[in-house]
Amino acid sequence: MKTSAVVIEKYGDSSVFNDQIVDIPELKSKQLLLKVAGSSVAPFDISVREGVFKDDLSLDMPAITGTDVVGTIVNKGAAVDQFEIGDVVCGMVGVKGFGAYSDYAILGQSKAAKVPKSMAIQDAAVLPMTAIPAYNTLFDLGKLVSGKKVLIHGGAGGVGSMAIQLAKNAGAEVYTTASPRSIEDLKKLGADKVLDYHTEKFEEVLSNLDLVVDTVGHDTYKHSFEVLKPGGRLVSLVESPDEELAEKYSVHAMYLSGKFDNPLSKVVKLVSEGKVKLHIQKEFPLNAHGVKDAQDYYENNHVFGKVALIK
Repeated sequence: MKTSAVVIEKYGDSSVFNDQIVDIPELKSKQLLLKVAGSSVAPFDISVREGVFKDDLSLDMPAITGTDVVGTIVNKGAAVDQFEIGDVVCGMVGVKGFGAYSDYAILGQSKAAKVPKSMAIQDAAVLPMTAIPAYNTLFDLGKLVSGKKVLIHGGAGGVGSMAIQLAKNAGAEVYTTASPRSIEDLKKLGADKVLDYHTEKFEEVLSNLDLVVDTVGHDTYKHSFEVLKPGGRLVSLVESPDEELAEKYSVHAMYLSGKFDNPLSKVVKLVSEGKVKLHIQKEFPLNAHGVKDAQDYYENNHVFGKVALIK
């Protein structure tokens, strides 16, 4: 079986995308074959295209990229026991798998969540890459519970805006950093206090926090140690743990990694119930031209939330 797909034949800028007809690999026993309805653009997808991870995650060219996926199951492996053909599901496609920028995509059963009819396809298309890291960071590594205080850096981003809502739903006191244009939007998402990183130094305003979620890195990461209480946790999505600073401030420093139970179904439920909202700033068609334009748009504009790719 063949499919039309958006592929890259080399690493580079967005001009490397082109449409090709490619073979669909044979399904493994616990994999789902999806007729793709949508995907998204995340910073990770752009980095993959540029070859940022090529030393550790070298792609076999031509490669189909794209991580977020939503679609209808049209075939399934022999050992799939949680889903049926015809189900609409969303999830994260493996980096070296058969990516989402295609008419068909392959998704592991363990990485999928069923999408209820009450949930918009656009929301399902942009959810996994924000929901999964946000949840893992807050709860699996951050051990966040009701009544705790958390600072989430980069609140306007996809992961940041999701983390704010998940933390608030869990009963936490939520602080975040952002530019002035996003302050009111982040308050509407539930942030108790939004700090303008242009004019306020968070390390001079906040203290005695239980958890910091870092999506920014660099000096922001280093100063984050200063606002934690002894025994607090700093989880970064972009920086390796600084053990020296962790020891100095008597806190736990972690990088988002490891294997956790898939939390996607829990977040899908929150979205379908209206308890978590997704902001899609712009939509593009899911073809080579659309993927190029969408990634260019993401790189060259201030994006609050996500950019979607829809069939």
